[in-house]
Amino acid sequence: MASRCCDIKRAVGYLGYYLAWMVLSYGLRQPWLLAGLVGLWLLRGVVPTPGALFGALGRAGRLRDQVRVNRANITARRDLAIIYLGLLRPKRSIELLEEGLALAPDDAELLYLHGLSLYRAGNYERALQQELAALERDARVRQGHPYFVAGDALLALKRWDDAADAFERYIDFNSSDVSAHTRLARAYAGGGDAAAAQKWLLEGLSTWHALPGAMKRRQFGPYLAAQWARVTVLKQPLAIAVALLLLAFCALGARSVHPVVVGWFEHNPDDDDGSLVERARRAAPLCGQISTGEFEGEYDVVDDDGAFSDFKITRDRILYGKEDAQELCLTKLKERKPGALRAEAVLRFRVPSEDVASFGPSDNILALMDVRLDRGSDRISLSMAPVTHPNRPTRILLHRR
Repeated sequence: MASRCCDIKRAVGYLGYYLAWMVLSYGLRQPWLLAGLVGLWLLRGVVPTPGALFGALGRAGRLRDQVRVNRANITARRDLAIIYLGLLRPKRSIELLEEGLALAPDDAELLYLHGLSLYRAGNYERALQQELAALERDARVRQGHPYFVAGDALLALKRWDDAADAFERYIDFNSSDVSAHTRLARAYAGGGDAAAAQKWLLEGLSTWHALPGAMKRRQFGPYLAAQWARVTVLKQPLAIAVALLLLAFCALGARSVHPVVVGWFEHNPDDDDGSLVERARRAAPLCGQISTGEFEGEYDVVDDDGAFSDFKITRDRILYGKEDAQELCLTKLKERKPGALRAEAVLRFRVPSEDVASFGPSDNILALMDVRLDRGSDRISLSMAPVTHPNRPTRILLHRR
């Protein structure tokens, strides 16, 4: 069970990396960084867990000192090897265990750990030999877990019948281990016995349903792996259809949740109004430096609901409204190509000429906006949104007079 416990702790430990990455993404206000979670998940077999790293800082140093001082200290070598296994450094663990086996060649636990390290290092033949040697010394070492590691090695070597025998022997010791049932099903499927593969996989799923609540939670990962094996091992049409349906629901859910997640990374507009206006005031002196180009002209609003009217695009700004007349003065070009223009603009209301003297130089500034103009066949689409919320634009269709 030691390897299974290590696997569970490793899976839980990686949550620290995921959480830290999400906090970093939120702190930088960059939701696209969340894609890095996929990279962290792919590296979970290479990067040790935070708990293993921090736990090793103190204990590993003390154990190394003990090994250096007392060459005959087998216990220190064993414990240090276990730490290196947790740190995903099986080759370093192999060195320590070989030193221990030179002192105690018949120690069943050292043989088991040596085989486990060899398996994780990819040396399946030697790993199998060491696990069998451990069982010869003590058939009950680590509650039969050498059979599990031997079965994994035999699966890697594609010795299907021997792998099935190893996992059946392991299940005699640990009948509630769902992952062992799934591996046994894979062994039978590899050997061409589909009926036995289905029998053992379904028995593993039934075993999970019969477990107490706490054990169900601990083996939820192996339960999901068993369900996935119904698709990849048994290739059941119903399981494949359900998997495709779940994939479609996940894709639709991700599409629906995406705006919400992006919204979490945006600033609260109530908190940002002051800073947004301040940014607009700093940008105001740049008004007049960006040309509207081909979009210059007078426009009517298509499907006008009264919120906007009297649009006029001049050389460097967009004017609209009568009583509450406002303007978008372009200050920073973001993108320009045929039929499209994107820029930052200062939104401000237009002060009547007779009232100019009573206003300061920036008293009429409202906000800094992200503006986009796109030309269609006979219409122009105008999108505008605060720069802190570019994904929530107001869109208006305009028709040239």
